[in-house]
Amino acid sequence: MALPRRIGFEVLLLVIACSLVGKGLLGTETSVHRREKRLASTALNATDHEFQVLIRIADLKKVQLILDNIVFPVLINKTGTIDSVNMTTVCSLNTSTGYQCKCEESFVWSNNTCSKYDVCDAVPGNTCGCINSLPDDGLYCQPRIAPTTTPSPAMTTPSPATTTTPSPTTTTTPSPATTTTPTPLKTEERIFTFTLNIDFDPAYTNINNVVYKAILNAIETQCKKYISNVQSYKILELRSGSTIASYSVSAAPSFQDSEIKSLQVGMFTQLAATYPSTFDSPDALQFNPTEVFFGKSVTVTCGPPPLNLSFGSDWTAEWRLDGNLISTGGKYSLSTQGGASKLTVSSIFTPGYFECKLIRTDRSVFRQISNGNFKDEPQITVNPVKQIVDCKSTNVLLNCSVNSPYQVEFVGESSGSGNNISYLFTIPVDCKDSERKFTCQSNTNPPFTKDITLVFSTERIVCSDRTFGEGPKGYKAVIPCRPNEVGERTAICKANEKFEDEQNSCVLKPIQELLVQSEVLDVVELPKFLDQLSNVTANFTEEVVNSTNNIIAVTVILDNVANTTSSFTFILSTVSMEDVLLSAGVLTIDRAKDQWKVINANNTNSSSVSSTFLQSLETITHSLTSGSFNIPTEFIFLNKTTFTDTFTGDFNSSVEIDIPAAAGGNKSITVITFSSMDNVLPARDQVNSSNNIINGRVVLIQSNSTINNISLTFDVLKDDLEDPKCVFWNFTLFNGLGGWDDKGCQLEKFNETVTCRCDHLTSFSILMSPDAPDDPVLDYITYIGVGISMASLVICLIIEAVVWRKIRRNNVSYLRHVSVVNIAVSLLIANIWFIIGASISVPERYSLSACTAATFFIHLFYLALFFWMLASALLLIYRTISVFDGGLSRRAMMAIGFSLGYGAPLIIVTITIAVTAPTNVYTRGTGTCWLNWYESKALLAFVIPALSIVAINLIILLVVIYKILKRRSVGNAAQAGEVPALLVIARSLAVLTPIFGITWGLGVGTMTSPNNRGIHIAFAFFNSLQGFFILVFGTLLDKQVRSEITAKSQTSTSGTKSTSAGASSSSGLGRLRIWRRRKGGYNVSSADSDSSINT
Repeated sequence: MALPRRIGFEVLLLVIACSLVGKGLLGTETSVHRREKRLASTALNATDHEFQVLIRIADLKKVQLILDNIVFPVLINKTGTIDSVNMTTVCSLNTSTGYQCKCEESFVWSNNTCSKYDVCDAVPGNTCGCINSLPDDGLYCQPRIAPTTTPSPAMTTPSPATTTTPSPTTTTTPSPATTTTPTPLKTEERIFTFTLNIDFDPAYTNINNVVYKAILNAIETQCKKYISNVQSYKILELRSGSTIASYSVSAAPSFQDSEIKSLQVGMFTQLAATYPSTFDSPDALQFNPTEVFFGKSVTVTCGPPPLNLSFGSDWTAEWRLDGNLISTGGKYSLSTQGGASKLTVSSIFTPGYFECKLIRTDRSVFRQISNGNFKDEPQITVNPVKQIVDCKSTNVLLNCSVNSPYQVEFVGESSGSGNNISYLFTIPVDCKDSERKFTCQSNTNPPFTKDITLVFSTERIVCSDRTFGEGPKGYKAVIPCRPNEVGERTAICKANEKFEDEQNSCVLKPIQELLVQSEVLDVVELPKFLDQLSNVTANFTEEVVNSTNNIIAVTVILDNVANTTSSFTFILSTVSMEDVLLSAGVLTIDRAKDQWKVINANNTNSSSVSSTFLQSLETITHSLTSGSFNIPTEFIFLNKTTFTDTFTGDFNSSVEIDIPAAAGGNKSITVITFSSMDNVLPARDQVNSSNNIINGRVVLIQSNSTINNISLTFDVLKDDLEDPKCVFWNFTLFNGLGGWDDKGCQLEKFNETVTCRCDHLTSFSILMSPDAPDDPVLDYITYIGVGISMASLVICLIIEAVVWRKIRRNNVSYLRHVSVVNIAVSLLIANIWFIIGASISVPERYSLSACTAATFFIHLFYLALFFWMLASALLLIYRTISVFDGGLSRRAMMAIGFSLGYGAPLIIVTITIAVTAPTNVYTRGTGTCWLNWYESKALLAFVIPALSIVAINLIILLVVIYKILKRRSVGNAAQAGEVPALLVIARSLAVLTPIFGITWGLGVGTMTSPNNRGIHIAFAFFNSLQGFFILVFGTLLDKQVRSEITAKSQTSTSGTKSTSAGASSSSGLGRLRIWRRRKGGYNVSSADSDSSINT
């Protein structure tokens, strides 16, 4: 499970900090200080260290409860332990004196500190327990030196020496007196606390106060009764928190555990007879099972109170989790059994501190706490998940692994156990089509399992893939996800012997855990859950934004959170709301844009992930706490303000809001400004057109009162867009799919900003169009021109068919007319698909797949037109340079022409759709079935090849002209005969190239100057009449074509007047030849027809 940023884990930070400092991993700038202590009896390499750690916390009581429940020593590594952790100093901000720092029990400030700073209390011994300042030397309260009882040294003095003086006199001097000092008596001091459930009064600290006397009397009575060899006892302090008494007891040489328990019971029994009191049980709450796996059920038992406590059975149970009151219902249920209260949690997902109070009618309390032994469930990984096995094989290797410290084994197989095991399964001799499952099981209680499925097959293996393995036709392969993901990937072996129809259900493991938890979320767990969610999305940002499954999962989580907040009376704190905004903001960043395009393209008719995402944020915001505040995050900015009559605000320097008048009384308004919500929401409006672009910040506005007149001024994001529309997100459009609607909103002003006025509150933005507004003149020109163009192309093809036999007698003429025919066919098919695309691009008939198909064919055949022009130009320059050479054969030139004319466009079009279609940026969407420009720049896949061909053709034109002029200057008779043919070639190149070049040059102009009406009209005119230009300049202005048409008509006329078919044919042919000679044509009866040039 993800580690939350909660108070319970601040203590773990202490342990971690100590460990890091001990290893030299923290620098001198940290708030961890170490003092080294050596004991005289300790070896030189056995060094104790004392660490001073500064942490910032809000709930001191919880930290103390945590420390009381930690079992020391805590093992750090093989050579180090943490023997104890104590709170020494608590500093809080005081409105009158600034910081005030108080020492905890059994700690005091040093003499130097007390003399240096202003003291707010005093402790005997020239020291203090409170100062009105934050020490600047980094030193905090020091341990109080416990007083010890030391008997006075015993001293023995001998009696005065007696001197006897016989004669002669002898003097005897006694030995010196001996002084004996006994060994000091060893004592142990313990600090205890006791809570009276009465409001604290500073008067209680007076030693003459009745409460003070009652507590001191209880301490004295119970210490004398239960503590053997008690040396001293005293009250250290009385403080608030109800009324908490801290007292110390000293005993020689030490305490017995049974004595301490008896003392605590005696204190409660004596004081509870007079005051409502709290008994803190030294025993922790009991969990069943003792090992609690996240996501599983657990029962927590509180009590029963000890019999000698005489607590009774007339009590009411109160349970809390991390200080939040637990209400029965949902996944929590309470029961009473054997004098104890039992709390059953159907599923638990996060570690927490449970607190139970059994409250008597006299307000006395029996209290137990514990954090339980929570564990992540074993993460078992098997390989393979599912595998096809050819019965002709001999064995299959199965592998199973699990995270530490767990172990796994294959159930019923002799594979042994461990955290990474393998089993070599031998395929039976009588193998036949069947399946067999192998179960890998953990050594926990309850056990966790994962299966491996082997599919035995006698069918022929046709698919082989490095990722999905092998399989026969129709086999569904299943493989595991990447590490730290849950789910699976599947693919099906198709008839083309490839694995296709790949499905991916992989979700990041921490996201999946939160998703499961959100399904049974309770308001008690909500703050911690939101904290975890923000941590996970921050720590795994790249994994989240690069996976549609992860984005959808986080959206569902936010939707479940919204349902939880709306189902209960719950006030969302600013901290929790910040967690929501942090999590949501990750989903809106630019790196998530491509995944949102895929998600929006795959939305069903009644479900929209992006719409659900926005709806969840609107719902969650309704539960936000009252007040005026800002919650700024990197991608989302929230402001909540209280106002009375009017309101004006500028939010995130991108949206200005003005409410000119509202009903009287205090009102609040909440404004959420999204920096990049345009990455999430599609720009479809109420007519389902995606020609528009979201060109302003999306802003969500809510109020606790009705507001029917609000003005919004948006800064535009792109200056080159026009035709602004004031819109709001309507969740009900398109049967719940959602879209932008302008109902109730109107445009007021548009210059450098867009000002809108609306009569309701919701999520607003502005839509603007990248194209010029609709122009009826353009429509008339386009459709009339396309009609003329298509008719001209049909006529062109009919003429080519009529004269085809006469104009294909030599290579140059034949190949030139092949090019003309293919140019006409390509443009005719492109125009047909243009009409189809225009008919299906209207909102009521729009289909993404149909529009994609239309765009594909329009793109293909428009490119084919240009590439056939290129093929024609290359042929002409080839014949110009080597006009009398044998050169390439007709078949070779035909192969080159068709490969270039259709092969190259097909490659370009296929690559374009393969790159852009998966992210739904191949077409422009509704309104126009044509290549996308503003998002994917797919239009460049047409513009670049087309204009490149125009440039190449112009260069060829210059080369041809140069060759013609050069041959004229030389004056060679043979070359002079080529000049007419070369002029025909140059004329074709000179006419067609400018026509198409100008047309698509104007097309580029419509993109660079989308609001220039003249350019649009010119482009529509030239583009729609391309077929007419081909008929005129490619066919009708060709003398040879006109000659053949004339000959056909004259032959037909002569045949009808003559009585003899043969005679008429002969005379008609003669007249045709005479006419052609007069016109300057070439005689096609030349023996070397391949060397002649017919046009």
